[in-house]
Amino acid sequence: MVPEAETPGSWYPGRFWDPREANEPYLSEAVERCHEAVIEASEYGRLTPDRLVIVGFSQGASLALEYALRHPTRVGSLIVLTGGLMGVPGSDWKAVAPQSLAGLRMLLTGSDVDDWIPEESTHEAARLFRDLGADVQLRVYKGRPHIVSEDEIEEARSFLSRIQMTAGVKR
Repeated sequence: MVPEAETPGSWYPGRFWDPREANEPYLSEAVERCHEAVIEASEYGRLTPDRLVIVGFSQGASLALEYALRHPTRVGSLIVLTGGLMGVPGSDWKAVAPQSLAGLRMLLTGSDVDDWIPEESTHEAARLFRDLGADVQLRVYKGRPHIVSEDEIEEARSFLSRIQMTAGVKR
């Protein structure tokens, strides 16, 4: 199940580091579209959150982080390929996510040279999610431009395989 942005190629009009208000109401609408997709993917609650994974790249990755903060118990895993927390760096994101993220597994990737998602934004997301109790696997690629690399695809496959093994799901 893959939700689509209302405007092709863009979930919200500004940059992820703009003040949250600058990306509203688009951000909240995008989170709601994702929530509808998660509900449908769960077969309206038949599948438990530990069986659900959200994957996103760039704007989609930032949206995945936002979704997990607003709906902390709806999915068991996130694969965040080059994304950052929505809002001005140093914001109080714990106000968005007052609940624990214990049990959430997350693969978070970034780059040391990405013009769209600064490396510090990747580290900031990892710190917040760890502080909230998530199990975060962080990987920062050296010299990787704003793309999903073959290494990231392989890392995501391994991450999903580990989830399958711990959930007892056969390939």
